[in-house]
Amino acid sequence: MLIDTQEGRQLVNEVAYRIVNENAPKERPLYVESRDKYFADPEQFLKSSESVRNPLDMGEITVLGTLTQVVFPVVVSILSYVATEVGKALIGKASAELSQEAVQWMKSLFSEPVKKPLFTQEQLEAIARTIQDITQSEARVKGVDLIKATTVSDSIIARLALAKK
Repeated sequence: MLIDTQEGRQLVNEVAYRIVNENAPKERPLYVESRDKYFADPEQFLKSSESVRNPLDMGEITVLGTLTQVVFPVVVSILSYVATEVGKALIGKASAELSQEAVQWMKSLFSEPVKKPLFTQEQLEAIARTIQDITQSEARVKGVDLIKATTVSDSIIARLALAKK
């Protein structure tokens, strides 16, 4: 699984944080606690509907249904798929392990532009369809809000559309 390695966790953390920061900045105070709970036990993460103490001392709030609650399971599934496609595009073959080059490239999607388009339009369309399928499946299987899950996948698809080598 992507989050079994330190590099994978770093990648998930950076991508998830940027998505939350761009799409739901008011949820930033929930981010670290949600991230730590997800990394500690991904299977239990969505089963818990408990409230958490609001870091701004405004009482307890329920995090179930927030983008911060949805972003981790969806991002992990999407990035696992994208890592395979990036490996094919960068190295010419799929790698069982997430290569350091693929991790660096995927991190750059959310920070810096580079030179040459990585995917052709046809590849990008196929990848986008698969990401949308993954998102719908994850939302259904894990019982997360489809609209919020789609926000996560749309953010990643948009970055891939702008991706360069």
